Amino acid sequence: MSFLTEGVLKGTDWRAVERAVARLISHCGWSSVRIIGGTGDGGGDVVGVRNENGRRVTYVIQVKSIMGDSYVGQSAIQEVLNAMHVYDADVGVVATNGDFTQTAYLRRKQLNANGFDVRLWNGLFLTKLLEHFPVNHHARRDLRPYQVDIVDRCIDKFEQGHTRVQFIVATGLGKTVIAAEIASRLFERGLRRILVLCHMQDLALQLEQNFWFQLDKTVPTRVFFDGEMPKPIEGVNVGLYQTFSNYLNGIDPEDYDIVIVDEAHHSLAYGFRKCLYHLHPRLLIGMTATPWRGDGANIDSIFSWPVARVSLVDGMKAGYLAQADYRIYCDTLNWDDISKTSKGKVSIRDLNKQLFVPQRDEAITDELIKQCKTVTNPRVIVFCASIEHCERFAELVSTSSSMICKRISGLKKIDRNRTLMEFASGKIQAVTAVDVLNEGIDVPDVNILVFLRSTHSRRIFVQQLGRGLRLAENKEKLLVLDFVTDVRRLAELYEMDQEARKPSGSKYQTLYFKEGIVTFVNKGILPFVQQWIKDVTDLGDAKESAQLDFPEPYDSLTTKN
Repeated sequence: MSFLTEGVLKGTDWRAVERAVARLISHCGWSSVRIIGGTGDGGGDVVGVRNENGRRVTYVIQVKSIMGDSYVGQSAIQEVLNAMHVYDADVGVVATNGDFTQTAYLRRKQLNANGFDVRLWNGLFLTKLLEHFPVNHHARRDLRPYQVDIVDRCIDKFEQGHTRVQFIVATGLGKTVIAAEIASRLFERGLRRILVLCHMQDLALQLEQNFWFQLDKTVPTRVFFDGEMPKPIEGVNVGLYQTFSNYLNGIDPEDYDIVIVDEAHHSLAYGFRKCLYHLHPRLLIGMTATPWRGDGANIDSIFSWPVARVSLVDGMKAGYLAQADYRIYCDTLNWDDISKTSKGKVSIRDLNKQLFVPQRDEAITDELIKQCKTVTNPRVIVFCASIEHCERFAELVSTSSSMICKRISGLKKIDRNRTLMEFASGKIQAVTAVDVLNEGIDVPDVNILVFLRSTHSRRIFVQQLGRGLRLAENKEKLLVLDFVTDVRRLAELYEMDQEARKPSGSKYQTLYFKEGIVTFVNKGILPFVQQWIKDVTDLGDAKESAQLDFPEPYDSLTTKN
């Protein structure tokens, strides 16, 4: 038994064949595997990178699902040739669950003789390739001590008769690995019908791929959305609660042994709660990196108290995230002027207007280029305020330095996928984006983040920061250049810095940052932050109209421009 099931090899579901090919190459040693098929895909369905003799080789694969006595002809080869050009790939592959015509094999031979690396993978080849590799994924994660603790606690609670568990683990610290490990262990104990629910299609696709690393090749996975019906298979079903809720009348409450909810802070939405209240799994698991909600509601009522909370700073202290060198660039504050204007109260919006002087893009570019010279092999993500800003700033960086910088926001699918592959393979050094959440960036060796916009969501900010904190070979640290324009960001960073300075009693945390991790490049703002922001509770998600109470001005707080 393997994830190349009889149903997949019959070819009745083209999406299943496409994703099975992606899982196959992921299982067998390819990295940066992405499924790109769809309208405007340029002839490619799957892309991946493989290390061959010390060289990073880019593959693009055209997947053809066929049924019955059909064969794939040479027209598919032309499609993959187009895709090789579009994605600047080194190797082009046509993969199918069936087989190819003789003219296709002849065309492949001619192209190979002329220097084009085109390959044909039929259903038999796919099966033999998977058989050749071990049962576990080549990059199966060995659990870290805190992950072992969380897995053990969740399974212990289940064995004690509890039906609900929750854990909070920051971005980059492997919450999906934990969930997949729990699912894998319980699968072996007979809990084989597993459902994973989330709120966004891109997230569902990413979740299924992340589960592949921890599941052995005997456990099938599938996704459902866009009207695709959820089916209680022996394996892992991943999909949207919005789709699932449409089929509740036909779903038995005990269809699933395990239900896992990712981004669990969304579970309080009416449709999501409706799904969870309908189902009666033997174990309900809630996981999130960012439990905060703007409305202050709490998810503990659904998933019970968290068995563990692991923050970004916890991860840095334990050495499982890159150490951050976080530098804040903002103008100084004239406390007297603000306190006179506010008469003791001021809104966040008005405070931001008085506190921050916008930086010119040219000056920011100069600072970025200067800092890139201090970092070996700089790999940069810049978060911009708009699509137009992304385009303008990328052009400015490219024309002002030797780096190649391209935007990924606001592009057509084919252009975005090509740019992401160029970034993943190192062909370009920097990208600009508005929001990492819907752009699919997951490049561990990113070592510089630049914030040119202040998100008003603590959750999004922490997720963006977490993208750069992943460990990678030869990555010494993450340098963050934050041209902040919002007092709420200062509150978040002050809180993070104070957490970093405190020694921890945890047996897994071997470091603490005596000097902190946050540097205020403009020293004049520091007294304001130290004396006032530290007393404001939960400022991170406050609305711009919120009125802030100011203390009386003190000489020690007054700074002059």
